[in-house]
Amino acid sequence: MKHVIITGTSRGLGKALAEAFLHSGWRVVGISRTHTLEHLLYTAVEADLSQPSVAETVDLMMDEQADEYLLINNAGMLGEIGHAGAIPSSTYQQGYQLNLIAPALLINRFMQLTANKKRTILTISSGAAQTPYDGWGMYCSSKAALEMLHEVLMKELELSNDPLTRVYTFSPGVMDTIMQHQIRGASKSAFSNIDRFTDLQKMHQLPSAETVASKILQLLFSNENLRNGRYNIRDFEQ
Repeated sequence: MKHVIITGTSRGLGKALAEAFLHSGWRVVGISRTHTLEHLLYTAVEADLSQPSVAETVDLMMDEQADEYLLINNAGMLGEIGHAGAIPSSTYQQGYQLNLIAPALLINRFMQLTANKKRTILTISSGAAQTPYDGWGMYCSSKAALEMLHEVLMKELELSNDPLTRVYTFSPGVMDTIMQHQIRGASKSAFSNIDRFTDLQKMHQLPSAETVASKILQLLFSNENLRNGRYNIRDFEQ
């Protein structure tokens, strides 16, 4: 049996990923505040990773008999959109906890629990990790820090010559999710680039979460020799 842990499975990309893995016969552990999936191979773990210490203690429901393990850090939040000085402290506190601290702790625990096993870590990133968007201070900086954490991890794997561990970040691009509704609801003064996102929706250029999930499975399974690194959805467009 293959074992995958996915955070943020209540809706959007996380739910689509969980459904795709279930269809492929994986045992799926979903970590989320709420759950809408029901399946014999799905284990729901109710937890709010935006709260301190939760990522350190949440039960990962590890199957010791599995022959392959996968951690997908998907859960994330944009937080309130606004320029510095105009947003609440909670956006930074909860956002960094969910977007950066929780994935870092989960990666650390996952590496400890799966030592000497075949394993993969995939973290959902964003183009915002490399591009500064006004109004997105917490989101851009948390994603950038998470990218660097992966760069360090990849360096460590290179130094240890670890043949069993694969590590990737994946930027899904703009897709049709609740986050996009939040972005389009912002004011021009809070986010100057809002017109681009509004136009993408009007021109029906937002791929579904299911489409993006299929690209992620393509990344994971189409090439066993794919190098550790940073990828985005354009790398897998036909």
